[in-house]
Amino acid sequence: MHRLLLVLTSLLSPLAGAAPDPQLTAALTNLLGAEPPAYQSALRDLNADGIDDALIYALGPDWCGSAGCTLFVLQGSADGFNLLSKTTIVQLPLRVSSQQTHGWHDLIVYAKGEGDVVLRATEAGYPLNPSLQPKAVDADLQDSQLLLDYQREP
Repeated sequence: MHRLLLVLTSLLSPLAGAAPDPQLTAALTNLLGAEPPAYQSALRDLNADGIDDALIYALGPDWCGSAGCTLFVLQGSADGFNLLSKTTIVQLPLRVSSQQTHGWHDLIVYAKGEGDVVLRATEAGYPLNPSLQPKAVDADLQDSQLLLDYQREP
């Protein structure tokens, strides 16, 4: 619980002055049918199609609980972004691996009670529950790139 509070507290401060990405905000508004929550995002081509995909770490009481927050993965296209998958109870940091499953880069996230775990894509997208996924080993972490992290207070 303490780790989550640190994550949320430190994420909310930088968001106040950060300008949201208009394309991502529009995609989230369309997806949710409402004003999108505060979020952190990263763009990365996860499926090697030459178009960036979006990783959206949603914040706020509707998207976060004691075990973590919701991560949306949006597939990029020439027309914008479409929902690929939603993973709940995710904690930062979020990393992308050079390893791929079903044509998509594996993601590494922190799962409460489990530590760092590997999210491997299926034909339906990334798994819903990270706590049921395999633990990341040192080689996974060394072979990954940090995409999103929380900032610690000085």
